Amino acid sequence: MCYYCGKPADEVITRSLLCSSCRKELRVCLNCKFYKKDAYWDCSKDIPEQVTDKDRANFCDFFVYTVKIDKEKQEKNQKAKNEARDNFLKLFNNE
Repeated sequence: MCYYCGKPADEVITRSLLCSSCRKELRVCLNCKFYKKDAYWDCSKDIPEQVTDKDRANFCDFFVYTVKIDKEKQEKNQKAKNEARDNFLKLFNNE
């Protein structure tokens, strides 16, 4: 599932593939089975070098797309989307 919006991917995950829902890159550490926040370099595998941008596409050989989802992050993103929509709508309403 996409780390950002929670939509499952229906295709093979390639480096250039974007989520069909939110248009975020899918081949990122945050979508990897081995991503572990408190591990060395945030990965449960012994990776040769640190990946600093966990939400950007990379070429890691260990990447395995996961079906887990970070509910807290998804809720935070949904709240931000709702706030942005509400602020946009306020621009055109005289409230």
